Amino acid sequence: KGCANVPQSYVTVTVIKGTGAANIDGTAFDTRLRQVAEAVSSEIDRYTGRFIQPRDGTFFYGGDGGTLLLIHDTISLSGGTIVEDDNNDGTFDLNWADDDFLFLPRNAEPTAEWGRPYTALMVNPKSNGTQDAFLAGPERYRLIGTFGYVSILRDPAINASGSLGTGTAILVDGTSLEPGQTILIDTERIYIRSVTTGTSLTVDRGVQNTVVGTHASGTKVQYYDYPAPIKEAAFMQTVRLWQRRNSGFASSVGLPETGMFMTFRGLDDDVKLMLNPYRRIRV
Repeated sequence: KGCANVPQSYVTVTVIKGTGAANIDGTAFDTRLRQVAEAVSSEIDRYTGRFIQPRDGTFFYGGDGGTLLLIHDTISLSGGTIVEDDNNDGTFDLNWADDDFLFLPRNAEPTAEWGRPYTALMVNPKSNGTQDAFLAGPERYRLIGTFGYVSILRDPAINASGSLGTGTAILVDGTSLEPGQTILIDTERIYIRSVTTGTSLTVDRGVQNTVVGTHASGTKVQYYDYPAPIKEAAFMQTVRLWQRRNSGFASSVGLPETGMFMTFRGLDDDVKLMLNPYRRIRV
């Protein structure tokens, strides 16, 4: 059970329209803008080779008999625990204690704006436990947790308005939430497709492998934020794609004012420059 592809956007419709770069008034194109931003955000994940946005999942790993285990980008493990198939019978029945292992890099801080994910586990040499190596063989370890590059939560001082059931229309008591945002209520992640009246949201429930649940009136609503270069790259690529619709999304555009002729293939070059520091190096 990996991390399923789900709606996500690293830039909101409000930001795209609010800067003036897209020259769009009204709400007629909001759905289309959000869809373009979602496609661009998925392309950013493909280009960087990682999920920027956090999502829950389960992954299985095999060790090599050494003290280091390479893992997917990891923000946290459920209960902080590794579960081992200690006799290679397909049953995961041995829980490592929290002090049996260390997350690497040690100072990653994946919940901070400047942070990065954990990418490896190491046997803790100071542990008093019995774990001294990651056993060799496929699927000897099961990790359940939250995976992705970072998990940055912001508090807009907004709460659920009334009790929230399991439907796709929800009410909140503030007006600052935007289409394209992923919000967190209790432990459920919810993706905002549209904002009807400022406080009435049309949403996708239980995204990124979280569980749809009911939420009491007054429950805090938080939203996910992303590193500034990721947001700017998503903004630039979305606006440029939107502007190119006037040329039928041609791959080459002439600029008679400057005498320049530009050819586009995939992400724009300056968008790639912003994303290059986030690319996962594959060996």
